Amino acid sequence: MKTPSILYKYRDYHNEYNKRILFNFEIFLPSTTMFNDPYEGSIPFVYNPEDLTEENLYIRMRQLAKEENPKWSDTEIEEYCYEAMKKDLLNDPKHLEEQRLENIRKIDATFGILSLTPKYLNYLMWSHYGNSHRGFCIGFDSQDLFNEIGGTIGPVVYQRQIPKMDIFGGPLEFYIKQLSTKSEIWQYEDEYRIVKADGSRETICYDKKIIRKIVLGCKMTQSEKQEIIDFVIKNEINCVISELSLDTESEFKLNELRIY
Repeated sequence: MKTPSILYKYRDYHNEYNKRILFNFEIFLPSTTMFNDPYEGSIPFVYNPEDLTEENLYIRMRQLAKEENPKWSDTEIEEYCYEAMKKDLLNDPKHLEEQRLENIRKIDATFGILSLTPKYLNYLMWSHYGNSHRGFCIGFDSQDLFNEIGGTIGPVVYQRQIPKMDIFGGPLEFYIKQLSTKSEIWQYEDEYRIVKADGSRETICYDKKIIRKIVLGCKMTQSEKQEIIDFVIKNEINCVISELSLDTESEFKLNELRIY
């Protein structure tokens, strides 16, 4: 799927920290535990039952033993596999919960995530992330933004079921499912993510040239709007500024008017 040319971030104008994305040209990459979805970075291990054969489990145990302990002899690996099979860890709720908590810790400490969307007229997102329409939305050139931050970029996958893990899948597949799969209840966000390894809670300064558009919420005051306009003019930012208003004629929707 091709990434939209402009991706937007909703911000609360009354939150001094949120305002830094514009007035300080700073982007913050939160970790998973800072998000409002409790499944972020903590999707449970669920496997297809038909994959959990003794043969597959044994093969997987040998793979893990070799990866984690490359200096072990064949005898040591065999002993490890024998003990692990005897404990039946994949059917041990305590072990699975310990692994889940350890993975939550690792993911939270490792990955920084920037959540974006191509939808700047999303009524619910203005309500949830734009301080009930009192905030603003800043749009970036998606390719230039990705070049500034690095990592990976792509859409979130929305589904009803918890994703099944491949028993032979590697770390990359695991982290992709953990960081880019969400419940379908979030589908209205149409989220794209930039995910950066070793970027947990990192602040990145970006070039103002990547700003393409600023959208002002329908409940912003005129003085607040003017502050943004003055800032854009003073800093010679080449971008469009538009303001939103409530439709008063036909639908429950937001109307847009370019003002700069």
